[in-house]
Amino acid sequence: MRLKFDLHVHTVNSRDAFTDLDELSSFCRVRGLNGVAITDHNHACPEVPGGTIGIPGIEVSSRDGHIVGLGLTSLVRRSLSADETIREIHRHGGLAVIPHPYERLRPSVNPDLLTVRPDAIEVFNASTILRSLTRKRAIGFATETGLPPIAGSDSHIPQTIGTAYTLVDSYSTEPASLLEAIKNGHVQPMGESIWLSQRLRKLLLQARRSR
Repeated sequence: MRLKFDLHVHTVNSRDAFTDLDELSSFCRVRGLNGVAITDHNHACPEVPGGTIGIPGIEVSSRDGHIVGLGLTSLVRRSLSADETIREIHRHGGLAVIPHPYERLRPSVNPDLLTVRPDAIEVFNASTILRSLTRKRAIGFATETGLPPIAGSDSHIPQTIGTAYTLVDSYSTEPASLLEAIKNGHVQPMGESIWLSQRLRKLLLQARRSR
């Protein structure tokens, strides 16, 4: 079956995000998603909220940039090198994904410098500002290395969930089956960039929180 998944979603467990866990199910329905991957910054998601088909994960802060671990329910130590972080994600049984590669405005890994192979690369991130530059390089790297290309919204507010997503061909909605399909490249990245008004909304919410 072909499933529509946003593989990069943040909740209030990320200090810069504003989506409650119990909102995920309703926003998935509105967006026509089958589910999401919850990838909060350095915060484990041991249990996906009821009513949501989901993949637990973490966005780990390595010394060289962010790395997403899909399928993780326990923490991976931050501030390791990118190669060490990938090894740790694998040791915990997860898939290592390079999100928003080559981007200069966020802590991003340059995959050309890796000596340990990740499991997938995010070729489309809806929150990336200079998308035309980074997407071309990311697609080129995925093509050259044979890494599965995926997409995610990198959503930090409910309104952007599902802006970018990945079509996953999986025989089941169980996380293990979804992860196997992603690792084996049964994926198709899709979506569009978030709107300027949505970027401003996030900034406004961050300003209010910091008061």
